[in-house]
Amino acid sequence: MGEERTALNMDIEGLDDFAPKKPKKPATDVRQAVDKVSSFPSREATTEGQMNIKAPDGRVLERFKAMCKQDRRKYYDMLEILMDSYEAKGQGG
Repeated sequence: MGEERTALNMDIEGLDDFAPKKPKKPATDVRQAVDKVSSFPSREATTEGQMNIKAPDGRVLERFKAMCKQDRRKYYDMLEILMDSYEAKGQGG
């Protein structure tokens, strides 16, 4: 611990011409592919929407969920089937 420290002999003036490289922007298709794989949210407009349904008790919602599960369908798929059926019966206008 009693050793003296010596300064490094660095040529600081030789760094004057150093300039960092500008980063290249990846192509749009490459960026989109990376975003999709890495699950980063996209800044592009989406065609998906969201709907929340409020019911006085869970009976109706549980019945709907059970229908979807029994038929192995996603909620949006079952909703579309029910709406199509409603319209086919002449109820929807």
